[in-house]
Amino acid sequence: MKRVFLGGSFDPVHDGHLGMICLVHQRLSSLDLPYVISFLPTAGNPFKSMPTNSDHRLNMLSLACDLLQNQSINISIDTTEIHQIPPIYTIDTVQTLAQRYPTDERIFVMGGDSLANLHMWKNYEKILTHIKIWAFARKGKGNDDIALNVLARMTDDFDDFLKDKAIFYDKSPVPAISSTQIRQAITDAKQPPHLPEPIFDYIKNHQLYKTVL
Repeated sequence: MKRVFLGGSFDPVHDGHLGMICLVHQRLSSLDLPYVISFLPTAGNPFKSMPTNSDHRLNMLSLACDLLQNQSINISIDTTEIHQIPPIYTIDTVQTLAQRYPTDERIFVMGGDSLANLHMWKNYEKILTHIKIWAFARKGKGNDDIALNVLARMTDDFDDFLKDKAIFYDKSPVPAISSTQIRQAITDAKQPPHLPEPIFDYIKNHQLYKTVL
């Protein structure tokens, strides 16, 4: 069994996140192997300010799950991190997942910006002993700013990743958008590009992000 986790604040969840999930699903569905995909929302990022209330983010993720399931993509929400007290470190989470799923292959999905910062994460080399990483390249950017010791563990060949490489560098195109940009655009009371309509409606109904000017 392959267990795939897309981690993040999801503040809010947007088309960039959904695009990565769709691409992961497309690749894995071509394999004759069972797999499970889950959102893994965090309570807080050590490198970022505190996110929106966890209940709102979970509700928006639930709406995102509905959108994906309408495309025949089954996905769940793993709440391992979101109810913990920040700061939350990935090393602690992947150790928990390793204990929970000791016989499954665990894969952590992230964007290229996160991969570029991986060498600054707490015990990042130990992270790779517990979980593989599937990173999506940033549109229009190469891998020049990725640390050399991370590059050594990386491949852009999916078959090599399945065999023995720790990091898959996926060059498939995904929307170049950030949750920060989405939050700033929401203040105009118009639906920003790359924000699904059900998520935007939820944000309007609950008056989220109104303090971002």
